[in-house]
Amino acid sequence: MERPIILPLPQCTDLDLVGGKAVGLARLMAAGFSVPQGFCITTEAYAQYLHASGFIEDEEWHALSVLSGDERAAALADCRNRIRRIETSQLATQYLAALQALTQPPTERWAVRSSATNEDTTLTSFAGLYRTHLGTARSEIDAALKDLWASLWEERVLSYKVQQSNHTAPRMAVVIQPMVEAQSAGVAYSIHPVTGRSNQVMINAVPGLAAPLVDGTVAPDQYVVEMTDEGHPTRVRRRMHAHKAKQLLVSSSGLYTEPLDKETSDQSSLTDVQLFSLAQTAKRIERSFGQPMDLEWAFDTRQLWIVQARPITAIHPSSDLTNDDCEWSRTNFKETLPELPSLLSLSFLEQFMDAYILSHYRRLGCRIPDGLTSVRVLKGRPYLNVTLFHILVAQLRGDPSMNTEQMGGAPLQTLPRVQPLGGLAFVRAGWMMWAEMRRVQRHGPRVFEEMKALAETYRRDHILHLSVEELVPELDTLGPWLVGREVTFGIAGGVGQCLQIFSQCLPQWLGPDWRSLLNAALQGQGTVISAQQILRLAELTDIARDDAAVNAFLTSEPWNPSTFRVTLADSTFLRTFDRYIEDYGHRAVGESDVMSPRLADNPETILAILRAQLLSAAPSQDTIRSRQDKTRTAALDEIKRRIGWRLDRWAIFLWCYRRLCQFFALREANRHHLMYYSTAIRTLLLRLGELLVERRQLNQPDDIFFLTIDDRTDLLAGGTQDWKAMINARRTERERNATVDVPDTIHDWETASEQTVTSDQSEGNGILSGTPISIGTVAGSVRIIRSVTDWGKVMPGEILVVSVIDPGLAPLFGLAGGLIAEMGGTLSHGAIIAREYGLPTIANVAGAMTRLSDEMRVAMDAGSGTIRIEPFP
Repeated sequence: MERPIILPLPQCTDLDLVGGKAVGLARLMAAGFSVPQGFCITTEAYAQYLHASGFIEDEEWHALSVLSGDERAAALADCRNRIRRIETSQLATQYLAALQALTQPPTERWAVRSSATNEDTTLTSFAGLYRTHLGTARSEIDAALKDLWASLWEERVLSYKVQQSNHTAPRMAVVIQPMVEAQSAGVAYSIHPVTGRSNQVMINAVPGLAAPLVDGTVAPDQYVVEMTDEGHPTRVRRRMHAHKAKQLLVSSSGLYTEPLDKETSDQSSLTDVQLFSLAQTAKRIERSFGQPMDLEWAFDTRQLWIVQARPITAIHPSSDLTNDDCEWSRTNFKETLPELPSLLSLSFLEQFMDAYILSHYRRLGCRIPDGLTSVRVLKGRPYLNVTLFHILVAQLRGDPSMNTEQMGGAPLQTLPRVQPLGGLAFVRAGWMMWAEMRRVQRHGPRVFEEMKALAETYRRDHILHLSVEELVPELDTLGPWLVGREVTFGIAGGVGQCLQIFSQCLPQWLGPDWRSLLNAALQGQGTVISAQQILRLAELTDIARDDAAVNAFLTSEPWNPSTFRVTLADSTFLRTFDRYIEDYGHRAVGESDVMSPRLADNPETILAILRAQLLSAAPSQDTIRSRQDKTRTAALDEIKRRIGWRLDRWAIFLWCYRRLCQFFALREANRHHLMYYSTAIRTLLLRLGELLVERRQLNQPDDIFFLTIDDRTDLLAGGTQDWKAMINARRTERERNATVDVPDTIHDWETASEQTVTSDQSEGNGILSGTPISIGTVAGSVRIIRSVTDWGKVMPGEILVVSVIDPGLAPLFGLAGGLIAEMGGTLSHGAIIAREYGLPTIANVAGAMTRLSDEMRVAMDAGSGTIRIEPFP
């Protein structure tokens, strides 16, 4: 049978006859995708017209393959010239008739594209090796056709074939279609072309025609669209808008360039609707072809057109998560670490999370995807992998959506696919978790006493006689000391278990305000050690109020707190104050960082709070206890009333309630005593720093905090690095990082440093909202707390606004009228303290630190989680 010279695109199914590009377009048409109508001048035409001119391609190709350098370049140029001189008038008559059959006007402009037999195939794409002619007039098609034939005879084509170990001469078919008058155009990859992530579609787009993008002369807008397993778009994960000074367009006169005005040049080339439509189409084409695809596309004023589809051959699709696929949050870390933690603490944090948190999940049978870590650092700030913890909770058949409520931060935008543990594995994990919780309940108090003893053992006056060689083994001993003693995981499990039961039962039993009732019922238990310090401060205020000499000292003007030990010597107040410092002086703001100064380092800060309480006639310890008891009792009575006669429900509630109170107390006792452990390490490190200064290995004692754990080992082992220069560089970097704002939540790590920090997310009309933590309604003036230096500005009754509820802020709670936190959840340490004390508190209030300002008046309803900004008088 005679092979055809010209075929309509829908009939282009023979790869050897029409080439890869035409076959791809025919498959798209057959599957119902929108492709401009057209036809293909087949490889049979190519072969017939070359042979008629005396050009035998196989012989020429073989001869070229044994040549090299200038000799081969000259031979290739001769081949191209011979092809361009071929007589094709008879062929022109045929393709002009085919053009006429497409019923396009005579002024129509055409796209003339290569479709070689080795192009756009499953095994090789040969992308970018051949030419395309756009905006071609009918009279120019003959020259374009011959140019495409000749483009097979380029050095890059020959070399690419040789690299593929293929020495057979390819043949060239040519596709001709009417031009799409593109408003925007570009390329799309049905999987991520770098990572292979199969749930991401990458799109590059420019205004007008895509030719400048394809040939690399214009930087495109770039988008990554997240997809479900079913191929539905969920969100635009990344959008990077390039500056586009001009666009290429087509008219009846041909191609022309049009400049873009300043506003348009920085706008997105595509709307989100178009992005979603294109991403969904890319996935549909992928399913139709049975493999990942690389597409060229164009939107005109009416619809989306696909003008090319070729297999992605160099990247293998992957569904495995990587760190870059995960979402990250500063929640939890930001609560107990300073804004810029020390390098030493960051290195310890990574080890701690793996050794004492992730290891427990592994032991329970959870699978942690290879390559995922729990911690990542951006501009000196640590972030928690919230995607990973969603996966771990879901594997244990918990409710991962509660992570946001309990820890704070933003909810996940993309939910990972999770396979829960099977029946027997789940039962085993449940038994092991129960055993861990029982271990914590039984052995926690003993562990806490051992931690407290460490701080006494390593008091500064106890270690001053130790040399470097004697100090280092002590530090090395403390490193693994927590093994077998760490109880954080079991405590978190106990709290989570109770809250999971409550979240499933109480909405039905109590109604929509169940959280407010539960929060009120948790007030004033008297067992949360971190909250007890507020009552201890109230006790000190009561003592000072009754002692004329102490009262006079604390309220004097001007006030000089530095003389307090001399002025108040032998007083009951000073003895009680020293006991308070003994019990709480190891606590601090940002206390999880060993670099952070402790309260005991600056006791005048606490005296300033006591002075403010005296001047304001703050409530007595008995008044506070009475208020707490009243609130708790009323809440429990209301809960019992709503549960009614269902004794089984009341029994379940009481069991969970008492258990939750116990584990809340354990949670804060654990943090309190871990800080003894931290203080012991801090004391040893500062003494080591002093000794290394004496040896002239460091410039100042706190340089020790700018070394990682491995750095310290290397330095003490005699490492020859210029440690002073390295530490100075790290200090400079820390100062630079301090000038940079970073987002609290990162949905796309690759562009995290480019994300804009959102400062105002109010609902409008002066209303902000967040997560209710501790009930109560209060109105008052705002006081922004950014550091300890702001403590002295706090006036009684003011509403404190903080970035997070750092548990080190607890001494201020007795002064405050309310508390608003930009980030935080119901289980944050500070939240537990505020709830126990009964301070009206709302957390996770986006933009609070910038939306609110000192002396602004606000009214907060901590039951509903709303804050109303009041007009200035």
